[in-house]
Amino acid sequence: MKNTINRRTFLKLGALTSTSFFTSRDLLGMNNFYQFESDNKGELYQFKVGDFECFCINDGGLDYKLEHFFKNVPKEQVEKVLSEHNLPIDSIYTPYTHLIVRTKKHLILVDMGAGKVLPNNGKLPQTMRSAGIEPADIDTIIITHAHPDHIGGTLNDEGKPIYSNAHYYIWKGEWDFWFSDTAFEKTNEFFINTAREQLNPIKDRMNFLEKESEILPGVSIIAAHGHTPGHIVVSFSSNSKQLYYIGDTVLYPLHLEYPNWLPIYDIIPEKAEISKRKIFDLVADNNALVIGQHFVPFPSIGSVTRKENGWLFQPIKK
Repeated sequence: MKNTINRRTFLKLGALTSTSFFTSRDLLGMNNFYQFESDNKGELYQFKVGDFECFCINDGGLDYKLEHFFKNVPKEQVEKVLSEHNLPIDSIYTPYTHLIVRTKKHLILVDMGAGKVLPNNGKLPQTMRSAGIEPADIDTIIITHAHPDHIGGTLNDEGKPIYSNAHYYIWKGEWDFWFSDTAFEKTNEFFINTAREQLNPIKDRMNFLEKESEILPGVSIIAAHGHTPGHIVVSFSSNSKQLYYIGDTVLYPLHLEYPNWLPIYDIIPEKAEISKRKIFDLVADNNALVIGQHFVPFPSIGSVTRKENGWLFQPIKK
């Protein structure tokens, strides 16, 4: 995302994440297909997709101005819809939800959180330890895109990779963009410097993707460019069950219900629109689970159904 770092303000995590998710839940009658179990007061959520063991982990979260998430909509209209959804109307709070998936042979992390580059974040390594996972256990990291809240947690205070045994995947066009002069015409210097400082030290471990493919058994990459030039979605499939981690294909559930409401953060808006329809039609048609990094409430997981010209995100029921 761009042009936000000095415009964001703290919103205490208790506002939307204080609700504990301790009990197993049914997701739209899908409890026969997916198993859910949660603990750690809304920062860790464990579930299974087929034979894959999965964990949603909240790295932190931040507060955004309404006009940054809905740039082309009158504020009064946004406030009305937020009220109807029983959400705060003064700002948009989002968690920063990341995903760990344990397959038969691999332990995969999708995105690395903001680390210390953004306030109120950097909880990812500590929380995964509470699930019995050490950062050194991660062998594969997939980067949906190189905004600070997704790659700011790459390095430790000594400038070494936190995930010391991992190999990384990123779309080649994403890498090329952040290390190009063109980036300075499209986004701000803080974002560019963060991407370069965090990613350059792991270049020798990076796998550069140039086409949609299955990179590991049951793990596939789908191009979803627009939010950034090389933004991707990751799909996980096991025993005919599917999960899509959509990164920032959209930023908030209301962007599905009102697909013409646009954020300020998409670098290539026309491509973001195409990707949005491609990905969420796919998710809805496959009756799959979906995780949006910024979706409320944590654990940011649910299903998507078609609704008029858009879609409806239905989070896991309590």
